[in-house]
Amino acid sequence: MSHDENDDQSTGSSGALGSRPSDAQIAEWLSQAIAGHGRGNLIEAQTLYERILTYRPHYPEVLNFLGILQQQRGQSVQAELLIRRAIARAPGYAAAYTNLGNVLLIQGRHEDAIAAYRQAVRFKPDEVEACVNLGAVLRGLGRLPEALDAYQQASAWRPTDANIHYHRGLILAELSRLEDAIQALRAALQQDAVHLGAVRALGTLLHRRGEVDEARIVFGNAVFQLGEAEEALKLLQYWLQLIPDDPIAQHRLAAWFGGEKPARASDGYVTYLFDRYADCFDDHLVGELGYQAPAVIGARLAEVLGTPSAQLDVLDAGCGTGLCQPILRPYARHLTGVDLSPGMIQKARERDGYDELVMAELTAFLNERPGAYDLIASADTVVYFGALESVLAAATQALRPGGWLAFTAEQTTVDAAPEGHFLNKSGRYSHTAEYLERALAGAGLEQVTRMDATLRQENNQPVVGHIVLARKPTIMV
Repeated sequence: MSHDENDDQSTGSSGALGSRPSDAQIAEWLSQAIAGHGRGNLIEAQTLYERILTYRPHYPEVLNFLGILQQQRGQSVQAELLIRRAIARAPGYAAAYTNLGNVLLIQGRHEDAIAAYRQAVRFKPDEVEACVNLGAVLRGLGRLPEALDAYQQASAWRPTDANIHYHRGLILAELSRLEDAIQALRAALQQDAVHLGAVRALGTLLHRRGEVDEARIVFGNAVFQLGEAEEALKLLQYWLQLIPDDPIAQHRLAAWFGGEKPARASDGYVTYLFDRYADCFDDHLVGELGYQAPAVIGARLAEVLGTPSAQLDVLDAGCGTGLCQPILRPYARHLTGVDLSPGMIQKARERDGYDELVMAELTAFLNERPGAYDLIASADTVVYFGALESVLAAATQALRPGGWLAFTAEQTTVDAAPEGHFLNKSGRYSHTAEYLERALAGAGLEQVTRMDATLRQENNQPVVGHIVLARKPTIMV
C-alpha cells in the first residue's frame, strides 16, 4: 500500500531522532517486524512497528499491523483506533476493514462488524477472509440467506477451500436444502478427505435421508485415511452413536483401538469391504500390492494333484473377482464360486469361467453341501475368520473322502497371539502355525503340508502367510 511521503515528515533530516532512515531501511524494519509478528514475538514486532511510525506516523500498513498486534494483546480499543487511522490514510484498504471487523466483533458490536466486512468486500470483492467472517457473523445472527451469499462469494474466489464448502453445506442444511447441502459437503471432502466436520455432517445428512450405505462409505473412507489417529477413534465413536451396532465401525474399532475382538469379520463388514472395491480390486491387489495368493496355491496344487484332468468338482471358496478361476478351471469338471459380495460375484461372472456362482456366507454354504466337492480352494478368505473351527468343520463335511482343502492364511506368532489368531489393524486376522494344525485336526482333516510364502505387499512390507494343504481321510475314524 502506498503512502504519502509529504504526510510522513515528522522530523528534519537530523535532530533528536538522528538521520532519517532510507526507504530501504524502513522496508527492512517492516520485513523484520512482520516476521517477528508471525513468530509470535510481539515485543520485537511492536518495537519495530513503533520505530517506523516515529518516522512515518501515517504508514497505513504499519498502523494496521500494529492494530492487529494490540488486539492480540487484548487492547481492543487501541486496536480499533490504530486500524481506523490506517483506513483514514487509505480509504480503500480492504484488509484493514477486515481487521476492523474482527476487532469490532470481539467487542460484541455485530452490526458495526458486518458493516466493516461489507466495506472490505466492496473495495476488494476477492477479500475472502472478509466474506468468510461476514458469513459467520450473519449465520450466528440467524440471517441465513445473507450468510449463504457471503460464503458463496468466498467460494467463488477460493473454490479449493474445504472449510468454506463445509460452512456452505451447514447453512444449506439449516435452510432445508439438503441436496445442495450434500453437494457442498462432498465438495469439501474433495478438497480435504478427512475434514472431520464435513465427514460428520455429510454422514449425518445421508443417514437422515435413509442412505445408510452411503453414510458408511463417507465415514469409512475418512477412518481408513486417518488410521490410528485420535480423530479416527472419535469419528468411529460418532459413527456408532449415529448407527448403533454398525458392523463396519465395530470391526474397525476392534482392529485399531482394542474393542471386543469378534470371532470373525461380520457378513456386513465383508460385504461392505468387497463391494466397495469390486471395480478396482484386481488392479489394486495385483497391480499395486503384488498379490500372490492364487499363484502360490496353484503351485502347491500342481505338486499334489499332478497334471490337471478336469475331473474334479471344485469350489472356489471366497472367489472374489475370480482371480483363482484360471488356476482351478483345468482341474474342474464343475467349478463353483461362492462369495458374500454381490459386487465380487458380478465381476467373477464377467470372467465367464465358472459353472456356478453363489452369493452366500461361506460356513453356511458349506454346511448345505455335504460331500459335494473333491477340492476346496480358498485364497485369502480365512483371513476374515479368527476362530477357524466352524468353517473348517463345514469344509470337512463338504469334502468327499480323500478330498483336498487348499488355503492361505496370514502368519503371526504364539507370543503375539496366545489364542492362535489375532485381529490386525488391516482388519484381517492372522494365525499361528500351531493353531492351524490343531484346528485342522479338530475338524478331522490331515495337514499334508504347510509352507511360508509372501502373499502381498502392504505399506511397502511383505505380508508373509501360510500355504496349507490338507486332506479329508478316505476312511473317517
